[in-house]
Amino acid sequence: MKVSVVIPTHNRSALVVKNVSALCNQSYPSADFEVIVVADGCMDDTVDALRKLSTPFSLTVVEQPGGGPAVARNRGAALAKGDLLIFLDDDVEPTQTLVEAHVRAHRLKPGHVVIGYCPPVFRGKKGFFSICMLVSWENMFSAMHRIGHRYTYRDLLSGNFSIESALFSRIGGFDPAFWCQEDSELGLRLIKSGIPFFFAPDAVGYHHETSNLNRSLRRKYEEGRADVLMGYRHPDVISVLPLCRLRLWLLGYIAYVLVFRWPKTGRVVSFLLKHMLYFMEKLRLRYRWQRVLSFLNTYWYWCGVAEELGTEQALEGFLKNGLSKTGIGSEVEIDLVEGLGVVGEKIDMIRPEAVSIYYRGRFVGRIPPEPGAERLSSVHLCSVLAGELSWPLLRAMMVDGVLGGLGYGGKKPFE
Repeated sequence: MKVSVVIPTHNRSALVVKNVSALCNQSYPSADFEVIVVADGCMDDTVDALRKLSTPFSLTVVEQPGGGPAVARNRGAALAKGDLLIFLDDDVEPTQTLVEAHVRAHRLKPGHVVIGYCPPVFRGKKGFFSICMLVSWENMFSAMHRIGHRYTYRDLLSGNFSIESALFSRIGGFDPAFWCQEDSELGLRLIKSGIPFFFAPDAVGYHHETSNLNRSLRRKYEEGRADVLMGYRHPDVISVLPLCRLRLWLLGYIAYVLVFRWPKTGRVVSFLLKHMLYFMEKLRLRYRWQRVLSFLNTYWYWCGVAEELGTEQALEGFLKNGLSKTGIGSEVEIDLVEGLGVVGEKIDMIRPEAVSIYYRGRFVGRIPPEPGAERLSSVHLCSVLAGELSWPLLRAMMVDGVLGGLGYGGKKPFE
């Protein structure tokens, strides 16, 4: 399989050179993959440094005016000659088997989008902020690694993923209007098109995390702006965007009020709280530090939303429009007395968005619809029955006498 590795970069000469150099040691044959680096509005020596590299694979370096990561990735994909596209961020250092692992995953799961594993790497001593980010990243990857994980559009991470070239072209590539969360928007279109995701934990690329508090808060601001655009593009997912639920949380509501009603006060409060974090960490007040950081993240997210929408009235109209477009979706009812194999086949054939589960007519539970999530399969059903619905199912079986004593009363469950 011919592979094209696409790396967008912006003013990170040392990092991108280091990570392109790491691709020279891949276990996958160098003759079977190429690397395309798109220098997006670079003002440093990125282009010159890359062109001086001697690589065993074909290396193409393209310059373009700053158009954002979505435009840069699309440019690289347009120049690619491979059957498979692997997208890497410029701060992701590939392990020796990354390309091979992506190819192996596509041979195992043809037609899937493959998401690689990006364990974060921090420079220097770990503080509260880096620990918080580490936990966040690892929780996300751990969830995808669980059997029966229900993928959503937010699971697609542009820092390390692969997709067949023909599929990427057919789906339309990245939306160039997004300067942030362009991967989530692409993920949403893929989910809506019924394209399955697959997590490949052996496709490892170490993410050299360079973020700090100021960059993180700026990122939250950009996420707020991007979510508004996401809502305009896809009104059916507004109900699952943070801006739809943050006001239900006390600190989220306070941040909302500061942004939309008392913006000058909000800026002062944000400034003071940001500097308080330093002293809280010195005093090892981790819980309070986390609460303050959560508030600041929410505050700057609302700042991004306000930048796009302007007023509370515009926000209410935006939310009302989204909620009116959110449908219930397809839902089926199943009775486990028919047998787990039978109901599993039924779900795999219909692929509903929600399932109501019964046992001999007794309600056990429900897997609700989730806008932006993949449709349900038998794997999801088994995971839910083994997890959050295990006790409700057990109670229903006990009421029916199926679990009386040590036997099954002459009957086996699910028969």
